[in-house]
Amino acid sequence: MGRKHIGVQDLTLEVEEGQIFGLVGPNGSGKTTTLKLLLGLVFPNKGGGQVLGFPLGHPAYKERIGFLPEGPYFYDHLNAPELLRFYGGLFGYGGASLEATIQRLLELVDMWDRRHIRIRNYSRGMLQRVGVAQALINDPDLIFLDEPTSGLDPIGAMNIREIIVRIREQGKTVFLCSHLLKEMEPLCDHIAILNRGLLVMAGSVDSLLAGPEGIYMLRAHSVSADVVKSLGSYATEVKAWDSEIEATFADQKLAAKAVQAVTDAGGVVRELTPFRRSLEEVFISAVGGEN
Repeated sequence: MGRKHIGVQDLTLEVEEGQIFGLVGPNGSGKTTTLKLLLGLVFPNKGGGQVLGFPLGHPAYKERIGFLPEGPYFYDHLNAPELLRFYGGLFGYGGASLEATIQRLLELVDMWDRRHIRIRNYSRGMLQRVGVAQALINDPDLIFLDEPTSGLDPIGAMNIREIIVRIREQGKTVFLCSHLLKEMEPLCDHIAILNRGLLVMAGSVDSLLAGPEGIYMLRAHSVSADVVKSLGSYATEVKAWDSEIEATFADQKLAAKAVQAVTDAGGVVRELTPFRRSLEEVFISAVGGEN
């Protein structure tokens, strides 16, 4: 008998209305299982949950959610308006109001001018854009997006991120699932990290990325080798390349002293901020030793 696989266990999540919530984790961490639970596609062996105030799987909340799966497949003989009419029809929509909604959504995702192109001729970016539009066809309160920028070029990924921000600005809640940490960090208000089916860390982005209290980070350029050497005597760490530096200091007074030294020698201070970790550093700290 093989060992029984557990998708997720002891998982507690709370998503506030109007935020972008990010769920991250390595492959096999339980992200897809969590999405399926929330969408009502599978059910827990024990425990429970609510989506928009209804029990998991309840039909009442399914009318108020939208979903874009990873690698979506659509009938490729349709164009964008035909596709959205099909999905709108599943919700019982039709007539002039649906046509107005289709135009508004295709303009939102910058596909209105390309609305007559057949899906079989879409690029990956165009497919993702129309996928976001279909996820919004029912004017949902909550939108689930699974790896929405995966496989896109930098411009395509940037465009999808801008669309996600616009969705939040409309007062909607976005549940974003991805392993692309650099995409998640600037987008999300709150992040949860899964590993091997367990929730290992969760919190607001600001609280998760905050470094030790009192530590400051200085970034500057046009810094001479002599100044770099002098900073090394009282900085916690100094990284230098060409004439650029990145240095950390144990308190604000030492950081101010460094700023003075750099500017007195003709250097240019680019940034002085409280030390902040990257999401990648937080992620590796949380799960790196176990994978």
